[in-house]
Amino acid sequence: MPEVFSSRALTMAVNLMRTAPTKVLDTVFSRKKRQLSGIFEWDVKTSSEHLLSNISVSAEATVRGGIGRKNITCRAPRYAEKEFISAADLNNMRAFGDAVAPELLKERVGDEQFDMKQTIDLTREFQAVKALSGQVVDKNGVVLVDYNLPAAHKPVLAGTALWTDAASDPIKNIRAWKKLIGQAGPVTGFAAFCGTGAMDALINNGSARELLKYTMGDQIAKEGRVAHLAGVDIDEYDGSYLDGSGTRHDLIPSGVFALVGFGPDVAAELFAPVIDLKAPGGVGKGKEADIFFSKMWESEDPSGQWVKVESRPLPVFFRPLCVVYATVI
Repeated sequence: MPEVFSSRALTMAVNLMRTAPTKVLDTVFSRKKRQLSGIFEWDVKTSSEHLLSNISVSAEATVRGGIGRKNITCRAPRYAEKEFISAADLNNMRAFGDAVAPELLKERVGDEQFDMKQTIDLTREFQAVKALSGQVVDKNGVVLVDYNLPAAHKPVLAGTALWTDAASDPIKNIRAWKKLIGQAGPVTGFAAFCGTGAMDALINNGSARELLKYTMGDQIAKEGRVAHLAGVDIDEYDGSYLDGSGTRHDLIPSGVFALVGFGPDVAAELFAPVIDLKAPGGVGKGKEADIFFSKMWESEDPSGQWVKVESRPLPVFFRPLCVVYATVI
């Protein structure tokens, strides 16, 4: 096979592909950390909130209490797909001539790689959204990581507090949640991912409309959303996925408002070595993992070529208390 179909070239190609945007991954878990092991281990941190005393120039330094840490270990999930290009497909490519066949095969392989990577990226985004709720789960609901978020970080509004109620005050809620997050560690900015129902309620709420009356029309016209309110960049999130029965589900439920505070060392996406001996960063090699790995190999019976894409990602919070996952309607 030509060099363009080598594992090195295919891995490079699949890592360069840009599929549909993954808003939560790109915003919250943009830092990527490639690991050496298939067992992830990280510390959940809590910062010291005490002030320092002034000491004389001849005094010894103060012994600090240290950062509070809770260690979490987790086996990295594994996502791998393969697609078969049959001998009949290859024969059809040969019909265009030997010189053209490799180019046609390269295009076909690229299409298969892109589709497989897109499926993995949707799964990664699903994991990232679930992490906002305090648990990372797989498609079957099996819990991979549980941050045990306290109730204050997962409020469920009721009665007149519901954003659909005329007496509610979403701005007051958002400001209170910002303060709660700020108490968990240094924060440099805020972003929120808003379900469609929650966004409708926010736009139509009386107290919010008062603040938005000079900017809402302009924001919606230019951005298609309320882009900024109460010091928070708000993104209406309409991503979805299909379950095993073909039923469509919102990634972020319609009534959820997920607020995230950004600061140093809040979150990252970890990647473990793939389970493939052909991968330079594969398991057992003692090297940092490939984010995505891809390869091709020939099958004798049935005759044809297999194309595979694999990744072992996990979104993690080092400071999970920088999130408030609120049900507001």
